[in-house]
Amino acid sequence: MYNSLVSKKIELQNAIIKLENLYPTNDLIITYADFLKVKHYLGSYQFNPAVFQNILCLINTLWKSNKRINRLVILIKLREYLNTKDPEKQTSPHSRSFEFTNTLSLDIRKQLFELFTNIFDHPSHISSKQLEEARKYSNNLLINVGLTAVEEDWLCINADKSPHILNRILRYPIKSTIISKWARENFNNISFVTRRAELISWIIDEEPTFEVSSQQLLDDFENMNQLDRQAIQSYKDDTYANQIMERELGDILPRIKYNDVETGEIREGRVDLDSPELKLIRRPYAYPIDMNSDLFQHIPDFNKMSQEFYNQIELFKMKTMIWGIAYSRLDNESKSGLLKKYYCAETYHSLFKASKKIKNVEILKWLLEQLDIN
Repeated sequence: MYNSLVSKKIELQNAIIKLENLYPTNDLIITYADFLKVKHYLGSYQFNPAVFQNILCLINTLWKSNKRINRLVILIKLREYLNTKDPEKQTSPHSRSFEFTNTLSLDIRKQLFELFTNIFDHPSHISSKQLEEARKYSNNLLINVGLTAVEEDWLCINADKSPHILNRILRYPIKSTIISKWARENFNNISFVTRRAELISWIIDEEPTFEVSSQQLLDDFENMNQLDRQAIQSYKDDTYANQIMERELGDILPRIKYNDVETGEIREGRVDLDSPELKLIRRPYAYPIDMNSDLFQHIPDFNKMSQEFYNQIELFKMKTMIWGIAYSRLDNESKSGLLKKYYCAETYHSLFKASKKIKNVEILKWLLEQLDIN
């Protein structure tokens, strides 16, 4: 009864704040106690940059302290409140535009980055169960946020520590000589082999006529195959090790209990061991599946995939360049001139998707003309 009453009060208060379109005072949240009082209503208030900055200061100040605070909840509410600035982004925060984030003061943007680095450099202040979730939220808060050379340097130095950090480098919203230099230096780094188009984009920023070589893409392909084969072999080894343990220690190891749907009885199944996980490379293109695999997993048909790739290397090159140009930070007029070079019937879909993503109306109209011509 109590929880139901509390829930109704929160629901009513949120409705009132929204209908009255309340703009919070600058001092709405100064302390953690203040935050606790309004955390359920924060997303209903109008966006006040001073309030947002106060919450940021609060979590950055308290992050490395020993105080018992729920850091993840503050992060969640921080993102929720940021999204009130642009209601359309509430359902899709990943699409937050640079035009929107650029309205935030440089001080706020630097504090957002401080929060991001706190979570990576000082992870012991949050539980291991919440750590990855916290990194996801702090990463989301930095989407399309422009920073300074100091922060760009930190990102590049720590690129290999987390996919979140790598994303903030490769998807950084504005030109950066620091990141372009890093992209050139890491162009052949096998750790970033699946991010070829994004690496290309950073070179195109400084050298618009740049074109990746077919040999580079062939090397990428073989490197991805090698990584996948290693992952498959590791998965087989772990599966075999589990089978050995079940066979030799099955009588003493605990077993998984399950409900027999036919009899309704609780039965014991296989030995309760951690199931191995097959982690394959996330390839930038579709690939044929090996239908004869005995692993009960979707693995690439390496022979068929290789035949297709080598026979169509020029097509893969054109598609890679389309996305490299699209990801670049050139203006749309400059992109249009470059994109047209890679148009053909087989690249239509890639060019269409890329043009929609970068909101390039000129190319979309040009594609329409090409369809009429053909």
